[in-house]
Amino acid sequence: MTKKFNDLNYYELFKIPYNASSFEVRQAYKNILAIYEESSLATYALFAEDERKTILSKIEKAFSTLIDDEKRTAYDKRLVDVGEIPKDLLTAQERQKTIPLFQANTAVTKHNNLARIRKKIKEKGKGKLASALLNRDFISGQDLKNLRESLGIELEEVFEATKISPTALEAIERDDITNLPPKIYLKSFLKSYAEVLQLDAKQLVDGYVKNVEKR
Repeated sequence: MTKKFNDLNYYELFKIPYNASSFEVRQAYKNILAIYEESSLATYALFAEDERKTILSKIEKAFSTLIDDEKRTAYDKRLVDVGEIPKDLLTAQERQKTIPLFQANTAVTKHNNLARIRKKIKEKGKGKLASALLNRDFISGQDLKNLRESLGIELEEVFEATKISPTALEAIERDDITNLPPKIYLKSFLKSYAEVLQLDAKQLVDGYVKNVEKR
């Protein structure tokens, strides 16, 4: 019997195996967003707005769980307890995670990504565009996007460095008030964004929040 959407576990939702790599999780996340996001013509007429938001909320929760090692391990154990994952599969995954190479590789990847961004900033310099942005009382998402693109930094690189979901980053850069995270999370995300682009976090957060609140 085919499961209803609400009954799908996160792996079934993303259509990936239980031992999927982080790369596979990210790719599946991008693919499913393309299907259910607001701009998707394929599902535009199939879901009411509240249904779409419910679906996207589950997708975001699934991604934040599967991309985080500790959360994923706890989630897998719950699936084992209810009989959805064979115990021997989970044991194999745990053995694999104990190999130091995997932990070291994650750290190296993040370090290399930040180093790559720092190199781009050093080569191109933030210059007048960054100064002009931080001197404004109101800072828009488009301002941030213009600066990021002028530095040759891809949104995927910001995601890799901050682990903020691409959906949230895109909402920030579009000033998409409807899909922005709650203010407490938004401020944290903006702080991380500022740190990656080597901007004054307080000025960026204050300017962006003011811009959102005036709408």
